[in-house]
Amino acid sequence: MNHPPIPSPDGLLVIGSAAPADAPGAGLCTVGYDGTGAMSLLRTLPLDHPSYAAVDPTRAVVHAVLEQAVGRVVSLRVDSGAGVQGPRAAAAAASGGAGPCHIAVHPSGSHVFAAHYGDGVLSVLPVGADGTVAAAEPVQIIRHPGREASGDLLTDPHAHMAAPSPDGRFLLCTDLGTDRVYVYAFDPDNGPLSAHRTVQLPPGRGPRHLVFHPSVRYAHVLNELSSTLTVCAWDALSGHLEPVAEVETRQDPGASSANSAAAVRLSGDGRFLYTTNRGDDAISIHAVRDDGASVELLTTVPCGGTWPRDIALTPDGRLLFCANQRSDSVTAFHRDPSTGHLSPAGEPLAIAEPTSVLPIGG
Repeated sequence: MNHPPIPSPDGLLVIGSAAPADAPGAGLCTVGYDGTGAMSLLRTLPLDHPSYAAVDPTRAVVHAVLEQAVGRVVSLRVDSGAGVQGPRAAAAAASGGAGPCHIAVHPSGSHVFAAHYGDGVLSVLPVGADGTVAAAEPVQIIRHPGREASGDLLTDPHAHMAAPSPDGRFLLCTDLGTDRVYVYAFDPDNGPLSAHRTVQLPPGRGPRHLVFHPSVRYAHVLNELSSTLTVCAWDALSGHLEPVAEVETRQDPGASSANSAAAVRLSGDGRFLYTTNRGDDAISIHAVRDDGASVELLTTVPCGGTWPRDIALTPDGRLLFCANQRSDSVTAFHRDPSTGHLSPAGEPLAIAEPTSVLPIGG
């Protein structure tokens, strides 16, 4: 059961979707929420497979990738009360590859970066003064190489996330298909991405997403295929990324049931880290210590749906929202800032094949 409309939402969420535009209720959704976790669907833009979105850090604009065989990037203006606007308020461009699954904005707002699962492409698009994409196609396209066949390991590149470093001097890109994290140097004023370092993880990890700890001394890489988290030391000055430890995301890593990790988020104070397990259909709660060097799995809680593809914390850290792709639902949780614990909040909201959750207010 869905809640009635929230007259004055405390915050807004942009929800991505894997559904085609002609599916009932499909598109990029704006959802309002209040402090109790009650949610209400405010509007839906009928876009085709808008699987992931990112907000401009300096302007009221959201960028989304359309995860199609020939990918697209769309920029949409945001109204503080009504959410994402369109289609007249949209600018669009070719993303430069197949099946774009992630998009990120440079901290300056000058460029967006798209990662393509379909063909291992990482692309760079410029952003204009109004905050929308300023070219019809990328200004740079990098195609990651594959690797030689080896048993059951994946060999084709599958770029899965583009993550600017907090200072914007580097861009990290996870490649699930080749167990690599690529580090690129980037100067938004003087040129394109340049290869800086390639980090090879052990075979079969499948790096998917990563987060930087607030100390900026460590990055945490979530591995989809092994359901593990790789703790990496990060040198912000040199752009050196070094794996130092690995932690399970499942309470029973030896379970015979299939599982794939999907999303990773850190609390604003850096004390707790959250991951999702698709298969177990659970959210894992990890304690983080020593400026990010130490990560410990505390417990897991049911996600309230099926196939939790993404999670997000509200700006105040009091709520966590989960996109459950295969049960067509978004669930809410109260979060205890002192313990990191999650407890269900409110009723699930029906959304067609939700794939990403982006807070844009509150």
